[in-house]
Amino acid sequence: IAAWGGAAAESLAAGLDRIAAELRRRDRAVCKNDFSELALATPGTDLVRAEVLPRFHPPTRVSEAAGIVSVVVWPRRDPLHPSAPLPDRRTLQRVCEWLDTRRLVTTELYVIPPRYVKVAVALGIVIKPGYPIEGVRRWAELIVRQYLAPVPPYGPEGRGWPLGRRVVAGELEAAVAQVEGVEYVRNLRLAGWDAKTEAWVEVVADREADPPIEATIQLALDEVVELAEITVLDGPALKPGEQIATPPLAKTPVPIPIERQEC
Repeated sequence: IAAWGGAAAESLAAGLDRIAAELRRRDRAVCKNDFSELALATPGTDLVRAEVLPRFHPPTRVSEAAGIVSVVVWPRRDPLHPSAPLPDRRTLQRVCEWLDTRRLVTTELYVIPPRYVKVAVALGIVIKPGYPIEGVRRWAELIVRQYLAPVPPYGPEGRGWPLGRRVVAGELEAAVAQVEGVEYVRNLRLAGWDAKTEAWVEVVADREADPPIEATIQLALDEVVELAEITVLDGPALKPGEQIATPPLAKTPVPIPIERQEC
């Protein structure tokens, strides 16, 4: 059974860096950074990220509610959802109880899990001569997964995908173009999941518009990305959500000699 509540000894440099925040905060949650720092320090939890949404009311999804603070938390590990970690009820309750005794009396507090928006990426690349096709394909896939990951040390800035930040196909193309062995990105197709029809809906760019419109998936204030499907091919990209088909079997059978064993 995994233990909880322990931590490695803090280094002297880390302790010195924490002094300023401790003196400013004095174990009280007043400003935005206070809530996020105290949430990560909640005893009995193992959180990797905490984001604060001031004036966001989760039940009504109103973003300009006075006196309300919503804290979104991510666990460090989630075996059931490794690519889209969600805190359990016990973690949410402990963080809420920890912050509730440190908030101002006039503050209405909510501790909530993140909401994920499923996306599918189909990538077509051209690989430089002399590079292994399978190795470059796997490296390009890893770059996209890390770029869209919701938890540190991944994401565009190393702090996980920002809450509410839209997904633009051009950003993903730029990230893949930096992969060693990729000559250029042939095309990238992006799609979002429609829960009503239970199907992928591809977003397309409009280059002829003024200004040009990129292929984009919009996110709400409390949403982050979950990369549900990805394919990478050395050639034209597949349809988003479509899997790479296995090669067909040879029509002509090939006889294989088998030596008879005697006992």
